[in-house]
Amino acid sequence: WYRCSTGGESARDLRTFTGRTIDVPSAYIAGKSDWGTYQKPGSYEAMQSRTCSDFRGSHLIPEAGHWVQQEQPGYVVEVLTDFLRG
Repeated sequence: WYRCSTGGESARDLRTFTGRTIDVPSAYIAGKSDWGTYQKPGSYEAMQSRTCSDFRGSHLIPEAGHWVQQEQPGYVVEVLTDFLRG
């Protein structure tokens, strides 16, 4: 599914990044109704506090699910524009 799976060769490749952080300005955008945000308990919170060293914010877009950019394109553009302006 997508271009990444969680088993076999893909899992081995992903282990390269274990324990590393994302060290560039980062933000998280998701639909508020997207179950994937909470798929693995604690991951959402860890991403905000430990995974990204320059975390600029989390944006859970109302009235949107997994396809947030299609369900609320105007809201996503607004969040991205604000992020890029710094």
